[in-house]
Amino acid sequence: MKKILICLAILIGLTSFKTVGVRTAHLTCKSETGRTEFYAEIEDIDSKIKKAELIIDGEKIEFANEVNSNIIFDSKNGVFTMYLQSKNQSKKDFIKYKFLKFWAIPKSFKIIQEESDKGKYEFKAKIFSTDPRKGKDSTPEIELNCIFEYEI
Repeated sequence: MKKILICLAILIGLTSFKTVGVRTAHLTCKSETGRTEFYAEIEDIDSKIKKAELIIDGEKIEFANEVNSNIIFDSKNGVFTMYLQSKNQSKKDFIKYKFLKFWAIPKSFKIIQEESDKGKYEFKAKIFSTDPRKGKDSTPEIELNCIFEYEI
């Protein structure tokens, strides 16, 4: 009986702690006009994209695990960049090719909260991407107001 209680106490102790690291960081952006919105879920602040979507005039383009993603985040210098690109780039599947470039405007970067286990930032950013609207290839550069948050 004593062994069962010890094993149970160890099991409860091991499963009650949070996993070290950021689970998912959330980026939410919207243009001044409200016509353009961008959302992204990022693993470990600057690791890889879990999911992202760009909405312009109600038309949506989505990015998920099937894309190559490069993300750089440096809050002290106001740097946040993201580049997403389809993995499959063969000529045969060029119709399915999509990309997205996103960068914060450093002088607009504000640290709202930054602690060892959570952070919240506000900034203006620009985005250039495959256009989700029918008959359009790529977007113009669009300025967005963004909030970026994470919690460990």
